[in-house]
Amino acid sequence: AKGMAGCHALSPNFIVGDNKIMKKNSSLTQKTVFIRVAAFLTAAMTLLCAVACSQDSTGTSSEPTLTELKIEELDKDMTDFLIRFSDWYYVDEGEKNEYDSAKAGGGETNILRCIIADVPCAEFSKYPVSEPKVVYDAKHLDPKKWAKKSGGSYIVYESKDVDWIAVNIFNATEKDIETMRAQGEKNEWFYLDDGKYYAVIGGVGDPLTEYTFESAKTDGTVYYVTYHSDFYNGETREFFRSYTAELQQKNIDGKDYWTLNKFEQTSDK
Repeated sequence: AKGMAGCHALSPNFIVGDNKIMKKNSSLTQKTVFIRVAAFLTAAMTLLCAVACSQDSTGTSSEPTLTELKIEELDKDMTDFLIRFSDWYYVDEGEKNEYDSAKAGGGETNILRCIIADVPCAEFSKYPVSEPKVVYDAKHLDPKKWAKKSGGSYIVYESKDVDWIAVNIFNATEKDIETMRAQGEKNEWFYLDDGKYYAVIGGVGDPLTEYTFESAKTDGTVYYVTYHSDFYNGETREFFRSYTAELQQKNIDGKDYWTLNKFEQTSDK
């Protein structure tokens, strides 16, 4: 009896000591807990995935809630910004009149071209930049003498100011700017020389437009606006254009500015 005190018969096949029994039981308990925890986590993940898929299928999780804004209460800085842009942003004939900041460097649109223009598509006086300089002097031509063909008229911009507007207001990137510079010089729209942009200019007239804003919605960050313009020749309306725009405000050095993500002319009658 004394010799068998430290052992128990577990089966007809083997006998093990108390210490070994305890270790084996402990191992079994840990394994059981691990299996149960793993099963619980798997079930939880399955439930979460099911909820997410359900939300995606109904669109409730991916679509922002938009608030309708009163047209008469729209920020004047925003409407002035859109009117200026709509009047003076342009693309080559036959191309779709649109702007997408995500494609600014893709060669489809060149926002630098419309900033470096007779009348820029953005009002320089509203930003912390210097105004462009117009030169009418055939004796002192631009460095590449592009203006020689136009009687010596050209415009000069500080490149850092134009680039500031392109990046901060029209949401282009530094890489986009490199692409647009190359495209601008290749097509003889403008060129960069010693920290300045040069472009030949001609005469421009008042576009004689009247704008009507139709709707505006926001998700609290992005603003979606639809509006149209009427073009007049004297008192006669010649044609009508409608537009959509996607904007948002950006705070730069403590001041809020309207910035443009997307713009599209949707009709022309």
